[in-house]
Amino acid sequence: MSKRISRGDVARMAGVSESTVSRALNDSPRITQAVKERVRNTAAHLGYVPNRQAALLARNKTFRLGLVVKTYKSFSPFSRAYFPRLLDGVLVRAEERGYSVNVVMDKAGDVYKDLSLLVRSKEVDGLIFSVTPQNDERFDDLKARNIPFVLINNLITGHHCINCDAEMGMRDAFNHARGLGHTEIGYVAGDTQYYDGVIRLKIFRALVREYGFRSTVIEGNFSKTDGRKAGEILLSRNKPPTLIMCSSDRTALGVLDYCRFAGICVPKDMSIIGFDNLGPARDVSPGLTTVHNPVTRMGQEAVDMLVDLLEDGTPPMSRFIESAFIIRESTSRVKTL
Repeated sequence: MSKRISRGDVARMAGVSESTVSRALNDSPRITQAVKERVRNTAAHLGYVPNRQAALLARNKTFRLGLVVKTYKSFSPFSRAYFPRLLDGVLVRAEERGYSVNVVMDKAGDVYKDLSLLVRSKEVDGLIFSVTPQNDERFDDLKARNIPFVLINNLITGHHCINCDAEMGMRDAFNHARGLGHTEIGYVAGDTQYYDGVIRLKIFRALVREYGFRSTVIEGNFSKTDGRKAGEILLSRNKPPTLIMCSSDRTALGVLDYCRFAGICVPKDMSIIGFDNLGPARDVSPGLTTVHNPVTRMGQEAVDMLVDLLEDGTPPMSRFIESAFIIRESTSRVKTL
């Protein structure tokens, strides 16, 4: 039986250290292109195939990632369309990268769990957080304990973050509204404890100024209940808007519910635009025109970011994935008298 070629064999023939072999084969920016080519050519000549699993096992890895999910008192998180869509992306990409996924609820009763213990006790190698407020004090503590983690739908300086770039999809929504003759627009905002609530409201206000529209903003929290309440407030005005944009699809579905209750025909009498493009937006009647939030893609990118952090120690970064705009049946041209 022939001897298995090792990293040391490649290092000796290429005249470099074993760590340089690893960095060169992983395309490290710390290694010059000439050395990378020499190492790669030597590895190819010897028939060396890096054993990634063995290398990581030597570093005491579990090959498991923890997906931290917000605990809700009144409902299961996976009863909401966002979390299954996110989980799809996380699971598939983790499998591709050689990892499995543990789903972790962030609280036990009313108390936050010590998530650092999951990593220190080798239950998981690192954490992916979904749906977290910007003022969450746990993140600085986790970083101080050298716990690897990535935030989805959050933006905090000094941490690894994955986000939706909402501006492109919202700009397309404004172009669509202008093309249909709308100039009076209502907006139901999201919870401003969260990055998505803040940035979507900021973009909405900037686009209102740019397009010269008139607008009314109602505070909300991304919920269907707040959508119903906001719909009643906006549509009971002496001069109601002709179109209502919402910070989430769930909020938009609440507005749609109020319109049904009040006998307001959508889209004949009122146009509605949501944000997320999750399953209910497609399945409701009329189908909801909405901004596409790349939730599954963000789950995939979060896994890539965390695995790269675990394996290569990448520095903190923020990555943005472009949104898009989906036209369905809940918008139409302004009704003329």
